[in-house]
Amino acid sequence: MRSSGSARRWLGPYGIGALAFVAGATALVRVDIATRREALQAEARTAHRLLSQATSRLDAMLATLALLARPGDDAAAAADAAARLPALYPQVLAAWRRDPGGAWPGDAVEALAAAEQRSRAQPGNTRQPVLAAVDAQRARYTLVLAGTPASFALDIDARRLVAAAEWPWPAGEPVHVTLAAGEQIIVLQDAGAARERPFGLTDGFEMRKALDSASQPFVLHAQRFTGPAEWPWRSLAAWALACALLAWALQRWLAVRAAERLAEEQLRLARVSRLNTMGELAAGIAHELNQPLTALLASTQSALRLLRERAAAPAGQADSDADGDADDKEDDHDAAAVQALELAAAQARRASDVVARLRRLVQPAAGATPAVPTDLAEVARRVVGLMADELRQAGVAVSIEGAALAARADPVAVEQILHNLLANAVQALKALRGAPGEPHQAGRITITLSAHADRVRCTVRDNGPGIAASALPRLFEPFHTTRPGGLGLGLPLCQTLATAMDGQVVLRDNSSAGAAFELELPAASAPARQPSP
Repeated sequence: MRSSGSARRWLGPYGIGALAFVAGATALVRVDIATRREALQAEARTAHRLLSQATSRLDAMLATLALLARPGDDAAAAADAAARLPALYPQVLAAWRRDPGGAWPGDAVEALAAAEQRSRAQPGNTRQPVLAAVDAQRARYTLVLAGTPASFALDIDARRLVAAAEWPWPAGEPVHVTLAAGEQIIVLQDAGAARERPFGLTDGFEMRKALDSASQPFVLHAQRFTGPAEWPWRSLAAWALACALLAWALQRWLAVRAAERLAEEQLRLARVSRLNTMGELAAGIAHELNQPLTALLASTQSALRLLRERAAAPAGQADSDADGDADDKEDDHDAAAVQALELAAAQARRASDVVARLRRLVQPAAGATPAVPTDLAEVARRVVGLMADELRQAGVAVSIEGAALAARADPVAVEQILHNLLANAVQALKALRGAPGEPHQAGRITITLSAHADRVRCTVRDNGPGIAASALPRLFEPFHTTRPGGLGLGLPLCQTLATAMDGQVVLRDNSSAGAAFELELPAASAPARQPSP
């Protein structure tokens, strides 16, 4: 329980805000990455479809040229169509025709001838174009279709297979797109500096898929580089600001709630203190009044006994009528005195009974105090927290030492005792503070927890001036105080509360270097005491 409380104090509102930012930022980045991955896949599918359609159009162009060049057809029309292709289709750089007995133009004669032979060697009546040569450096390749009587070839610019308006990736995107035919790789879009993976970029994700073309066996490869440089920093900044505002609002709310709880606890402690002080005051008054009432009753009863003995003595023989009259008057006076004393004795007994009832009312019965396992360290921390403002104003530092100990006691009563002991120590330490501007000794209070056999002890030690020797004999007597304006009920109340829990409060040490009061209570593991009959 203590570790979880420490964790909550360590975490705090700003820790919660930081965790919320990390969680939200992680979600934003993951969503952004997933969105970019899905976008790449959708764009790559679009590019694959457009490139496959473009290659199919090239196959259709060659097939159309071969049909126009059949025997009996207008050869001039076929030649004119081949010459017009580059003007109609930007991706076609040149269209060549080889008639029977002729040679292919250009420098790649051998490659074109070999491709024509492969195209002619295809089984069946329908021949397919064949990839002749790939110039990866210039992003060009040649496509050949063997026909009768003429064969045709197209010199193709791979980067113009798809119009720029239809291409799914704008220029400048960190996307690298290639067409690969074996070891020959044509770069359709260069990612530029992103390929070198500068700070903030990683390899990201990619897609590979072969084009739907038997004549042009290219594999489309699209790779999108991504990383911190591509993260949604505006959204992250907005989320960070929102988390900071949330943490600040939570901090303010918790501060208000803590102040309210502190005020409530201080009010509760003050109420309990007033009730206990009133009880101790009533008990002290009852104790002080009981002795004079007892003496008054004893004296009254003694006077009654003497008067009754005198009235019961045999009367002497009357010497004269005058003496007889005097004796009668004296007897009347004795009877009146007896009646008055009997009334005084009755009232004294009544007053004594009232005082006894009052004492029984304000003093708890044996076993009435709830005894439960109580963490003394936790109670000490709670009391120090309740007195934080008073300690800060007095310039007193408080430290709690020793292991956590559990006592069998009433937590409220223990809290009241420690509060009174700390309040007394603060009052003693205020004497250390000199006049404003003068150096003074720093006030310090140490709360030490220790155990001995089946008892636990909580010692409150201060570095004040100590207690005067003349005050020690009556230290725990009601109404005895050395503080101006004090009632002298604090220490007697502590002793009463401790005694009700089978404990005690003693002055363990006293010197000019400070005083130490010790609260001793039964340990939680100790056997419970049996209430006296």
